[in-house]
Amino acid sequence: MDRCRLILCLFLTLLLARPVLADERAEKAAELEALRERIGALQDELRETGRRRTRAEKKLREIEQAEQSARRELQSIRAKSKQAKQREADLREAERAQQAAIDAQRQALAKQVRTAYMTGNSEWLQMVLSQEDPAQLGRRMTYYGYFSRQRKAAIGLLQDALTDLAATRIEIQNELSRLQRLESDAADQLEEIANTRADRAAVVARMQKSMADRDAEIAGLREQEEELGKLVAALARKLPAMPDFDAEPFAGQTAQLSWPAKGPLLRSFGQSRADGSLKWNGVLLGAAAGSEVRAVYHGRVVFSDWLAGMGLLTIVEHDNGYMSLYGHNQDLLKDVGEWVEPGEVIAHVGDSGGQANAGLYFEIRKNGEPVDPRKWVK
Repeated sequence: MDRCRLILCLFLTLLLARPVLADERAEKAAELEALRERIGALQDELRETGRRRTRAEKKLREIEQAEQSARRELQSIRAKSKQAKQREADLREAERAQQAAIDAQRQALAKQVRTAYMTGNSEWLQMVLSQEDPAQLGRRMTYYGYFSRQRKAAIGLLQDALTDLAATRIEIQNELSRLQRLESDAADQLEEIANTRADRAAVVARMQKSMADRDAEIAGLREQEEELGKLVAALARKLPAMPDFDAEPFAGQTAQLSWPAKGPLLRSFGQSRADGSLKWNGVLLGAAAGSEVRAVYHGRVVFSDWLAGMGLLTIVEHDNGYMSLYGHNQDLLKDVGEWVEPGEVIAHVGDSGGQANAGLYFEIRKNGEPVDPRKWVK
């Protein structure tokens, strides 16, 4: 009785908890949508009040975002292709098992048919016309009936197995056709990426030509730096407060974090830039194109878009005013509002933003002000 009561209590608890869980999910979804709307409004505001984009910058943004879309589609196709190949391998294994079972059933049936042939109908007729004991005759008749039913059942099983094998072979052909379509789609996406890369190279060449004058280059870099600063300041000012989460404060992670990508340090925080007119607010890591970019700590993505000078940029908000920035990516894997864990892949290294070579630009900011990232990594 006590056990029944316990089970009933647990069932009622789960039943009553269902609406609560549904309400929580709805609340989280509403919070996420509100956050994305706020970020969208902020971006619109910055575009209206910010500097006017040059034609080359607009074209570069269009091309690099198109390349990101093509790379995302290619990644999706490759994942589906991997699943299809695994499905085909599983079906091949099932086909081999089914064929082995059919071979065994055929051998067993052939043995039964040979026995029936050797026995023949004459023995059965002689048995019926014989003067044997009725009880013994009944037992022999039962045996022959059992033997006949067994043979009929074996034939039925064999037919079912052959039907299953035919269905498996049809599935294999379907998967092979699907693989061919996926390979064709992948080739199309690779061609699209190659085309965007060629278009990008032409735009970057024009931009470099227009920035050949040192004063123009410095002015452009300063404008891009100011634009990034405005974005970070606006995010810090207008975003809702970070909710509490189960992790140690970012401030306590000094010399505990890992670099977000593997590669040599090409530019250091505070190093002179543009003949000493500017300084680097972050670091530039010489990571290989396409290599993984990982979040350095727990946080919430508050920006995932293209920005002049930074290209495809992800900004992760941590806590107590800390943010980490990851620029020049070839694609962004996380959308605004998503939570990330330390070491989680959030992007892939690229050369977006008009860079001549692939690399990851990385910053850490506290209340909008850049701080030396090397203080935080081990």
